[in-house]
Amino acid sequence: MSAPTIYWQGGESYWLAHVPVLPGCVASGTTKDESVANARRAFRAYLELLETRGVSVEHWKDLDPDTFAVKPLPADRVAPEDVGALEEHELRDFLHRMEASRSALVALVRGLSPAELERKPTETTWSVREALEHIMESEAEFLAKLERWPDDPFNTLQAVHRMAFQRFTVMDPAETALDHTVMGRRWTTRKVMRRILEHEFEHHGQIKEIVAALGADRPPE
Repeated sequence: MSAPTIYWQGGESYWLAHVPVLPGCVASGTTKDESVANARRAFRAYLELLETRGVSVEHWKDLDPDTFAVKPLPADRVAPEDVGALEEHELRDFLHRMEASRSALVALVRGLSPAELERKPTETTWSVREALEHIMESEAEFLAKLERWPDDPFNTLQAVHRMAFQRFTVMDPAETALDHTVMGRRWTTRKVMRRILEHEFEHHGQIKEIVAALGADRPPE
């Protein structure tokens, strides 16, 4: 059996190192070597996080990340370990790790005040709220990648739209009066609906200007 592999990708001052043998383990760095070194440390840290949250790590505990091979991530950004049908236990284990990861994240930020959620340590770093919003938005985008429309180059756009559309079609009557604060910002159901339509119309105009500037020959709308 070949040694587990750390796959790197990136350039200039931002590099990522993935450890697919332990799905979820990743690290970044300002150089390739730094990202790989950080990934070796992250392997142990991620195992500790999972074990603390009740996930069995027996499958990985005897692996030594210092012996892992190092290779560039393939051009299509799919590691060999990413390929193949899932066995039933793999999906079950993924869901367990997914819940453990989210539990650890929520525990980390629970109890922060609205001011602490908004505060930025420096001008160039995100606030906690911005980081959490990025996670939420990315999770929806990753989920959209499961949609399969090989002839549609806009599959992600359409998939996210379908998820949003479905969310409103199954809305409980009580949810239509929603009025609460999320990450320090007030949201109501009507505001969410308004912002969805506003945001798309705003960028419709932006994209229309870009297409016009490109001189593209477009059919009438």
